[in-house]
Amino acid sequence: MANDPRNPSGPGAPAPDFLAGLDTFSRKIDEEQKAREREEAERRRREEEEARRRAEAERVRQAEGGGRRFAALDMLRKQAASRPAGEDTASRRAAAKALIHKNLLSAMHYLAEFAKELNGVLPTTERPYGFIHLHQASPMVLSSAFADYRLRKVDGDEVCDQVFLTYHARYAQPAAVDVAGPDIEYCRRLFAMSRVPFEFSALKKNDFGQAVSGRFALSGAIPCEVHIRADYDAPAVLIELLNVGTIGAGRCRLAPEAFNERFADEIAKHALGSQNEFAKFVTR
Repeated sequence: MANDPRNPSGPGAPAPDFLAGLDTFSRKIDEEQKAREREEAERRRREEEEARRRAEAERVRQAEGGGRRFAALDMLRKQAASRPAGEDTASRRAAAKALIHKNLLSAMHYLAEFAKELNGVLPTTERPYGFIHLHQASPMVLSSAFADYRLRKVDGDEVCDQVFLTYHARYAQPAAVDVAGPDIEYCRRLFAMSRVPFEFSALKKNDFGQAVSGRFALSGAIPCEVHIRADYDAPAVLIELLNVGTIGAGRCRLAPEAFNERFADEIAKHALGSQNEFAKFVTR
């Protein structure tokens, strides 16, 4: 019968080729979907495997690194245990501050007494104040000594910050320094920087009227200074000299425990031109 729905050739029935194509298309879509799902599953598997490897590597790294950190901490703890109890930066600095303050005040009292005695005696030094070009000279006569100090606040405490000793030194007999060539300018600069009064006379001149040799006469009072300064930040005592024991500047830096009243006595001996331990600490 023409209208029998079971008859595929009846009106309104899909063409056999269309149904076959639709079925093929559906199977293709299913296969592509399954392929995408397999690819997605494989991608997730690779990502999970990579994450697992990274996690394992990190665990191993942390385990190894942790061992090194513990070893370093052990080293620090052993060093800390070997130190005396309470030996920390703050306590060391506080102890040094008290020691420096005490010793600077002690040095101030000693140098004030030394200045008073010097002014009463006007002593002659055991040897002259020399320098590289002074080959022979008379001893020095010392006078006009003065000692003073300055205080300042450190961590709320008033402490001694600086101690000064100044005096004058004059050659008992005027000293003469004969030099030639570039040594003329060297001596001129040295005396100017050291505030040493001098008179210069040319012994020989070139064709341009410039001195090629000459004589420096030293007869005036030479200013001499000892400047002792505390360093409370990096605990130490700094000593700066001008024309003390030798013409020119000098300096040294001492540990807090190395500077005391006995050391101030060595400085005074240095000023008197006598044998002393202080000279070997001075850099000029």
